[in-house]
Amino acid sequence: MSEKFKPVVTENKSRSERIVSQIKSLMFEGKLKPGDKLPPERELAEIMNVSRTSVREAIKTLSAMGLVVIRKGHGVFVEEANLGSVINKVGDALILKKEEIEQLFEIRKVLETQGARWAAERATKEERLYIDRLVSEAKEACQQSDIRVEVITNHDTIFHNAVIAASHNNVLGMVMGGLMEALMKVRAKTMKVPGRVNQSIIDHEEIARAIMARDGKKASRAMYDHIESVEKSIIRENATRE
Repeated sequence: MSEKFKPVVTENKSRSERIVSQIKSLMFEGKLKPGDKLPPERELAEIMNVSRTSVREAIKTLSAMGLVVIRKGHGVFVEEANLGSVINKVGDALILKKEEIEQLFEIRKVLETQGARWAAERATKEERLYIDRLVSEAKEACQQSDIRVEVITNHDTIFHNAVIAASHNNVLGMVMGGLMEALMKVRAKTMKVPGRVNQSIIDHEEIARAIMARDGKKASRAMYDHIESVEKSIIRENATRE
């Protein structure tokens, strides 16, 4: 099993995103089959030349996407073919033309706003604290003068994934997970827009605050405003280039 995995090269993606992409490729190529057990966290980290934290984040993402199942005390296993795996193939095929980017934001406004509402209503204490901590970590990261775009993009991805996971709706997790590749492409572009990083952190604080307060209506509104703000940033940036 171990020989299937390769060291991770980061380039434009974070390490956890690269791990997710590699494992997904192995699944779709049939090299990882339903029921196969992934190597232990420590072993995967050594093989792929990444930290255990990166492996842990990648496994959480794959689980939210419905591609793996985490069995406590037994390990991580490739999930049987399901809705998540089908949606993933569709999401990976998106080329992201202008129209598709607009439609991606439309669907995000529907799904993620409801996901934020559910997160406020259903999240465990640990999930609320985790979401709140992610915002603090992103703020600290942004204070570094040499912060890379891919690092900020990774913080953004992890935050949104955490909110979706806290909604406790597995189908929503599969759908959003299936769109992950497309979302990461858009996020990478978004974070290069001047002022966007700081505004996103402010938006995330509002979302996290509403979730901590268990205010579903406010969380939904904050998420909608955030997504709309990001969309407007992309539109303005594209307009200046045309």
